[in-house]
Order: sequence, then C-alpha cells, then structure tokens
Amino acid sequence: MKKSPLAVLTSAALALPAFAAIQPSETSISIKASQYKEEDIAASDVLIGANERYDIDVYQFQLTTPIGADWSLDVNLNRELMSGASPWGTIRDFTTGEPTLIMSGATIEDQRTEVSVTASRYFTDSSASVTVSHSDEDDYEAKAIAVGGEWELMDGMATLAVGASYSSDDIRPTDALSFNRVTEEEKQSRSMSVSWTHILNRTSLLQIGTGITERDGYLSDPYKLRDVRPDSRLEKTLSAKYRKYFEQPNAAMHLDYRYFHDDFGIRSHTLDFAWHQPFGDRFQLIPGVRYYSQEEADFYIPIDSFFISLDENQSSDFRLSSFGAWSFSIKGVVTLADWTLDLAYERYISDGDYALDEPDIEHPALLEFELVTFGVNYRF
Repeated sequence: MKKSPLAVLTSAALALPAFAAIQPSETSISIKASQYKEEDIAASDVLIGANERYDIDVYQFQLTTPIGADWSLDVNLNRELMSGASPWGTIRDFTTGEPTLIMSGATIEDQRTEVSVTASRYFTDSSASVTVSHSDEDDYEAKAIAVGGEWELMDGMATLAVGASYSSDDIRPTDALSFNRVTEEEKQSRSMSVSWTHILNRTSLLQIGTGITERDGYLSDPYKLRDVRPDSRLEKTLSAKYRKYFEQPNAAMHLDYRYFHDDFGIRSHTLDFAWHQPFGDRFQLIPGVRYYSQEEADFYIPIDSFFISLDENQSSDFRLSSFGAWSFSIKGVVTLADWTLDLAYERYISDGDYALDEPDIEHPALLEFELVTFGVNYRF
C-alpha cells in the first residue's frame, strides 16, 4: 500500500500511534517480562486472614509477520503466575465503626495462559482483521473472537475504524465445596466500537471513539462472602486521543481522555498524559502521569450486610466503590540496529480523597502497586 499522510505523520512524530491500515513490512518478535506487586494492607485494617496482597509475574511473547503481499499474522502468548491474598468481604469494627477486612490466606496461587491469533488482510485503502483468543486458569476459562476493519478516507487524511467482539467465559471456583460457593457458572460479553482519526495538520492528529459492551450471565464475584450483582451489565465509553509533535525539542505529546458509564451506576474519568522525548537516534525517554476517578455502583455498600435478601443486589468490592487514583510512570527505550530494548516502571496509588466524588467511607482495600517491565524486540 502507498504510504499515507497519516503514516508519514506517525513516523515523524516518533511514538504517534499507527492508526492507518498498513501492512507491516518486516517480521518482529517481542518478549516482555513484568513484575507486578501490590502493597500490603495495613494489619490494623484486617480482622481475619493475611494482609499480604498479590504478586504477579507476567511473561509475554508476540510475533508479527507479513504473509505475501496482502496479509499479516500476529500471534500473542501471555503467561501469568499469581500468588497472595485477596479481600473476601468487610464487617464493621465496633470500636471505630469503620469497615474492617476479611481476607483470604496468603497461599492463593494461580496461573493464567492466554493465546491470541490475528489475521489481517490489506487492500488499497482499507484492511480487515479477525482475532481468536483463549485464556485459561485454574478457575476461569474465556474464549473470544473479534473482527475489525479500517478505511482510509479524505485522501488518507482520516481513518475510520470499527470493531466487534464476542466472548464466552466459564467460571469454576476451586474451593466451591469448602466455602459453599457456586460450582460452575457462565457469562457472555458482546462489544462494538467505532473511532475516527483525523490529521489536523502536519504535526498533530486527533482520534475520537466510542464503544458499547453488553454482559450477561453470572457477574458476581464467587470469592466474596456476600456479593450479589445484576445478571446483565451495559457499559458505554467515549474517548479522545490527541497527538502533537513539537519540532524544536523533536518530541511528541500524548494526551488521552476516556469517559465510562454503565447501568451499575458507575461513572469514571481517565486522563492520561505522556511525553516522548528522544536523545539522539538511539534513546528515548517517556515520562507519564495518569489520573482516574469513579463514582460507586448503585448497589455498593462499604460493609457487608447479611440481613439483606439474596434477591437484592449488594457488593462491598472495592472496585465498585468511589475512589480516585494517580499513576506515575517512566520508560526508557534503546534502539540498536534491528533491536529495541525498553525498561518501564509504574507506581499506582488510590485513595477516596482523590475521587471527584469523595466517598463517605473509604474502602480499606484500595490498591497501591508497583509494576516493572523489561522488553526486547527484534525486527528482520
């Protein structure tokens, strides 16, 4: 395919995303290793169980290669090794009146393997792709298929992209008999998305997009002591991505915004900023900061109630509470001929006070974590 103005801008602006439907010209192999570590919960906030949280080692492999003149193949393999403890529920501390946690033991161990394959077909000014994926762990199996298409319009100054996906998940808690949990449940998800990318001028572009996801089936958390959620969920998103290349420092700014809302009652805002700064031809430094805020679900309660009927929805899951979060990251990229090496560090902290809509009672299990990633990419 002839190189479009969008691709030229992408190349000139360093790390601007390649939204155009262009076949890869070479084969690349990427290997990444990540270590994710959650901060322990304060012992004073735990009534029963361990205060240690999850450590996860992640290993990723990706192969992208052109096939003939009009096709490409993308193969991804992810492997995760998890260990630690997780919150089961909350009860009231009768001394302080605040929620205190019931945690699992620290001996939870799990492994997850995910494989996905994408085949893409390229035409003169468009492309089409299909992706199949399978994920499996001790208590969860997910199978998914996705299709997508991209069209270059306005003489290559704009790109329209659409996508759709379907997934079917099987849930089989490993300790169902010991703790009277559900033994086997299912859920399904269907998603659709559309985005429009437009070159504003020779140094900047803007992408706007929207998506909708419908989930149904068993949506509760089987590992919570008292967690009853609706059996359907409708999620909608609206996003904007702005890329600006500055010639004088030879750098690119990434500014992203995402709005999310669903019929659980959750509303969230995500603002993401990154600066891509090269030093010479071989090294690039990418600092970034992200802010996130969400409102609690309609049926969220900070302290579990065992007097509410199981026909009524309730959950004390901290992920459904009101909170805000800041994430700070730094990434270094070294390019040596056909090799690219990158090392990244991220620090994430969440707190009720960071939320735009501060909660009356902050959940004691809000996350803090560190993530370190090292990657190698080889092109030939």
